[in-house]
Formats: sequence, structure tokens, C-alpha cells
Amino acid sequence: MRVFVFTAILFLIARAVFAAETQHLTFDDLLQRLKQHPGVQAYVSRAESSRHYAQGELGLPDPMLNFQVQDYPIGSSRSSDFEEKMIGFKQEIPRPAIRQAKSQKMQVEAHKTSLMADYTFSAMKAQLITTIANRQSFKEQEKLLDEQETLLRTAKNSIKGRIVANQSGTSQLSINQADNAGVEIMRSELMEQEHESTAMLTNMLGEIPEIVLPTIKMSAWDNDPEKTYPVKIAAEDVTMAKKEVAARTAEFGPNFEVQGNYGRMNNGDNTGTIMVGVSIPFWSSTNQKPHLEGANAALHSTQLDLNNMKRSIVEKLDHLKAQIETSNRKIGLLETKNIHLDASAEALTREYEAGKADFGMYLLARRDALSARITLAQERAKNVALIADFNHYITEEPQ
Repeated sequence: MRVFVFTAILFLIARAVFAAETQHLTFDDLLQRLKQHPGVQAYVSRAESSRHYAQGELGLPDPMLNFQVQDYPIGSSRSSDFEEKMIGFKQEIPRPAIRQAKSQKMQVEAHKTSLMADYTFSAMKAQLITTIANRQSFKEQEKLLDEQETLLRTAKNSIKGRIVANQSGTSQLSINQADNAGVEIMRSELMEQEHESTAMLTNMLGEIPEIVLPTIKMSAWDNDPEKTYPVKIAAEDVTMAKKEVAARTAEFGPNFEVQGNYGRMNNGDNTGTIMVGVSIPFWSSTNQKPHLEGANAALHSTQLDLNNMKRSIVEKLDHLKAQIETSNRKIGLLETKNIHLDASAEALTREYEAGKADFGMYLLARRDALSARITLAQERAKNVALIADFNHYITEEPQ
């Protein structure tokens, strides 16, 4: 029993320490954790891999060491005086332009992959902001639904009393029960969405932080698609295609080869040879030329993809901007509506207490005010999600 109690105390202390650490987390702390997510780090590792490959493309093939015996006597041959024993090496030197173009292509690949890592992090950041905003909205909506249920119970008791007094029919009670079922449906939907957000946060951070989301500002947008991640990534594809064209063009040039040998003849004479070889692009029309044409066609394709991406991203961001502006107007109107509904509910409260208003009217006004506040909480979360989605496409920081 003592061991059990001691273990339980340690567990509670550890849990309290973990909770305290979680509570002291800031939004910047969460972003630093998010950068370590496997989905981001995988791109970081691939970028590092491409940089190493780029360095390797500049190297030369390994030299070949050779040993040669010429006119070795076989059987009764008398040519041993002309026998040679030689040692030498051979070094192939591929076209420098090809090696340079391939290295530059891998460097561009590394830069593109780094951009994809940043873009992935930006998308996950938007998802994190959306999830936290939704969870804050869920809590607010749950409190408002609790108030809705309290009002419905009060209305139910009032209806029962009026039925006994023969001042109301059972139809009002059925309506009340239907309204109560509607509240339970909304609560079930909130629970489902909350479970989904919990799974998302666990995937992204490994825990469920309880923080207050900072104000999320909309990034500046001047209709310049060059400042967006998708367009920058597509532009890197164009650059890589150009490097491929450069590599295919360099294939028309010569390869080189250097070979040297040194040896001694049986008669005591020393001998040495040096050979320099140059390749001739004799079959260029059947191998190099088709490769170059294919590379040019691929370059044209990436240029068209880039042009299409620019148009698509402008359309996407303009639409998101319009949605954000509409959401801002809706929030303003909902806030005004709430002010009037709250004022109406307060006025009906005073009138009901003075005997000048029906209790049902009072309850209806209170429920309308709560429903409007729920709608406002949902719209505010939607507004934050739209801004986060808008921002994640743009490479510049919010101003």
C-alpha cells in the first residue's frame, strides 16, 4: 500500500509539472516544435542530400591502374628480347561543362527542396492556427449551449405549469423537446470536431497545448505572384530544366582521356608512353540531339506550368481576400446584432418582471441572443482560419 501511495504521488507530481510546462508554452514555442515535425525535416534532409550530390557531380571518375606484358614468350618463341613489362594509369575526363551543369542542377534541386520545407512548415502553421482557433471557439460555444439548455429547462417547467393551468397545449412541450434535441445535436458535432482537433494537435506537436492564440494579421498582398511559395517552387523547376538543357548541349563537346605507361624491355632499355584521347561526337544525331530536343521540350513545359501557377495563385489569393473581407463584414454585423439582441433581452426581462411581457417572449429573446453569439464565435474562428490559409501561400512576414 505504501508503494502504491508513493507511486501515485510521484505520478501526480509529474503530471502537475508537465501541465505547468504546457501552460507556460508560448505560440513561438509551438512553432519551434512544429519545425521539428517529420513532414518538415524530411524536406530538410533531402535538401542536404542534394547539396552533397551537387558537390559530387564536380568530381572525376577514379583513375584506372594497369599492368601490361607485351610479347610474352610462349613455347619456343625467341622474341624474349622484345618483351616489355609496363605499368601505367588511365584517367577519363568527362566534359567540364556537363559536370558543372549537373552540379548546378542539383544545387537548384536543393534550393527547391528547402523552399518546399518552408512551404510545408507554413501550411502546418496555418493548420495549427486554425486548430487552436477552433478549439477556443468550441469552448465558447459549449458554454453558450449550456446556457441554451438552462433556458430550455426553464421553458419546459414553465410550459408544464401552463399545461396544468390549461393555459398551453402539449404542442409547445413537443417544440421545446425538439429544440433541446437540436442543442444536443450541436453539442455532438462540437465533440466530433474537438476529437478531430485533438488528433491534429497530437500529430503536429505530440500534445494538446492550452494557449491563447495571438492576433493573426493578414499578410500584405500586392498581386505579385513571385512572392508566393508555389510560384517560387515552380520557378525552381524552370531553372532546373535550363540546367538540363545546358547539360544536354554540353554533350556535343568532346570527352578527354589521358593515359601514361612506363616499363622496361628485356634488353635493358627503358620505355614510356603517353596517350591523350579525345572523343568525337560522331553519333550525335542519334543520341545527343534527341536528348537536347527532349530537354528543350521539358523546359517549355515547366515554363507553361509556371505561367499557369501564377494565374492560379492570383485567383486563389484574390478569392481568399474576398472571403476574408466578407467575413470581416459579417463579424461586424453579428456584433451589432448581438448588441441589439442583448438590449432586447434585457428590456424584456424588465418588462416581464413588471408584468408587461409574456415569459415565452423573454425566453425566446434570450435564446435568440445566445444563438447569435454562437454564430459570432463560429464566424470569428472561420475568419482566423481564412487569414491563416491566405498567409501560408506568401513568403513575406505579415506587416
